[in-house]
Amino acid sequence: MIAGSSGGHILPAIKYLNSLSKIREPNKILFISNEIGKNYIDRIESKMINKFIFNTKNKFVYILKILLNVTSLFLFNRNIILLGFGGFITTPILIIAKLFNIFTFSSNKIYIHEQNIIYGLANKLNYLIAKNAFISFPKLNMRSKEIFVGNFFVDREKVIEKLDNNFINILLMGGSAGSIDLNNKMLSEIMILNKTHLNKLKFYIQIPNPQLEIIKKKYTDIIDDSRCTFFSFKNNLNFEEYDFILSRSGSGSINEILYFTNNVYFIPHLVSRDKHQKFNLSYFLSHNMSLKNFFIPNNKKLISQFYFNSLINPHSIEKIICFTTR
Repeated sequence: MIAGSSGGHILPAIKYLNSLSKIREPNKILFISNEIGKNYIDRIESKMINKFIFNTKNKFVYILKILLNVTSLFLFNRNIILLGFGGFITTPILIIAKLFNIFTFSSNKIYIHEQNIIYGLANKLNYLIAKNAFISFPKLNMRSKEIFVGNFFVDREKVIEKLDNNFINILLMGGSAGSIDLNNKMLSEIMILNKTHLNKLKFYIQIPNPQLEIIKKKYTDIIDDSRCTFFSFKNNLNFEEYDFILSRSGSGSINEILYFTNNVYFIPHLVSRDKHQKFNLSYFLSHNMSLKNFFIPNNKKLISQFYFNSLINPHSIEKIICFTTR
């Protein structure tokens, strides 16, 4: 399994790893990731799973390390199952596997997983050499290699948080890369609230550690720090508990939030080359899902709404395992 660049690629890979290790020998499983994936390593349940963590900031050095460390695996193992979950890190490894198939008559099986509605650049290249591509969004005209599996569920059995219902609870989901502009949008709105309303609010802000101090100061200059919780990743988020959510529209966030509630306002991250978050959101808007306007509630609302997003398939990862291990 290979995944890098963002939590959107890495989280489904880890879900796959954890499920696979229950039916296959963990010591025969290898997870390859980069410096971003290192932040998620503790979510791999079995300590017996092998791991390669590469620094990919220098692409030339990374490819050299791949040639030195991974090529030997293909020399001594002629029947490897590979599954790339996206990010630049996947492409050189999958190409090497394909070259071994061509020139040494190996029988490596190459698969990819695409979580967004459009293929990222790496997966556009990977698709050309893959046996199958597992996709999360349905299409009217599926390509010959595509298998629709739906979007994965991180963990249905997790212990979820319980919030203080005496407050209006507000969640900001900036994604694994963080979001200065998303926080600035939130801050500009709360600055115009009067103190009576502001004292009713409690904030839960996702922000990576490198940006923590800057963002934390901006919030605590306006509101008491006892009503601000900052985190880089929380595994026990309970979206139903929040009165309002401001979020990026990465596939993982948009799907799982809309499985529980549509008390959410999405703002796509437009810096990426392919604008995939914009297209993810457009799909849901065109199907009348989450048409909320952006506002911060100043009165407590009782949450009685259950919102079901039919694209979530609680067994999507298991479906991929069926195809890759049969």
